[in-house]
Amino acid sequence: MPPGYHTTALHTTALAPDNGRLAALGRELFHDTMLSEPPGQSCASCHDPRWAFATPQTSMQAGISVGARSDHFGQRNAPTLMYLSFSPPPRFDAERGTLIGGLMLDQRADTLEAQARHPLFNPTEMANRSDSALAAKLRAAPYASRFSALFGRGALADPARAVQLAAAALAAYQRGPEFAPFSAKFDAVRAGVATFNEAEQRGHEVFSDPKRGNCIACHVIDSGDGRPPLFTDFSSHNLGLPANPLNPYYRMSRQINPYGAAFIDLGVGAEPQRAAMAGRFKVPTLRNVSVTSPFMHNGVFPSLGEAVRFYSTACLPGNPEGWPAPEVAQGRECRKIGQLALSARDIADLVVFMYALTDGWFDPATGMPGPMQVPPRAPITAESARVGADENRRAQAVR
Repeated sequence: MPPGYHTTALHTTALAPDNGRLAALGRELFHDTMLSEPPGQSCASCHDPRWAFATPQTSMQAGISVGARSDHFGQRNAPTLMYLSFSPPPRFDAERGTLIGGLMLDQRADTLEAQARHPLFNPTEMANRSDSALAAKLRAAPYASRFSALFGRGALADPARAVQLAAAALAAYQRGPEFAPFSAKFDAVRAGVATFNEAEQRGHEVFSDPKRGNCIACHVIDSGDGRPPLFTDFSSHNLGLPANPLNPYYRMSRQINPYGAAFIDLGVGAEPQRAAMAGRFKVPTLRNVSVTSPFMHNGVFPSLGEAVRFYSTACLPGNPEGWPAPEVAQGRECRKIGQLALSARDIADLVVFMYALTDGWFDPATGMPGPMQVPPRAPITAESARVGADENRRAQAVR
């Protein structure tokens, strides 16, 4: 980990003295396809390390990952897990009127351990029905004896404790260097071993200029303490995003989605005590954003160009770009975004700059070039980006 960083509550240290071995065990669990019901899906199925621990487009339908059952889909676009360990526990910032920190898109998990449990038992994801069902799979796994080696004989005998230990192992793995390499071209530039090209430099200037892109208002570069930037302030906002009318979750059974096509994703506000925050979602890191398309919590935008255009024009008077109506209009925030009116070149340059946030560009230990995890998709801006938007608008009209 870079100097000066700390991660969220390290509960694993109280569970096992050897976090290295615990993380290695967590890696096995992360890739184990026998832990779903029915078997066949692992954590890596939706968080593929070859795609910045997000879902490859070939494994999605309209931006949503398929579950362990091929006819089951969740309601949201699976985000990258990279750099997640640096998110602080959630707290309410009264001055800003927002939650800061927490894990998952709706900030409902306090720790990585808590976050790891959700997909294991979500009926549209790995779909285990009980602690007992999952514990039985852990006891039958080839790595079961390693739980005993770390936690003592019979570590997996009690189902609740078995699930706790599995979550601890998964969390320890996610706190490792594989999830936070800080190896993008941006990092090489900050280290003084590379320079931005002209488009990247212009994009960086638009990104940082409070009077133009003002992206730094939420996707923070300078934390003020010399730490490597994470490109998020861990807050949540209602951007007035449109629904993704192609989301297969709308077609799920009434048992899973009782609202059908009328479902509204309230985000942070789905919890009754946070109802005033309806429509808010956590600000994601922009690291590796070039390989994690489509974008936003519901995968509504097919390209970075489309997403940046939304940020630029969605709140302009009269809606000249014809953006669909917000899924949650009440509480929509237009103070910082939506009326930037960036030029076509500004948008293209911003996209190019964000491509420079893709890990694998160099080895921080040596400063030498390194192979990209996945070649970023070509920047899509202007007219080509409108194709996906037009498809969404047509689908919105018939939803």
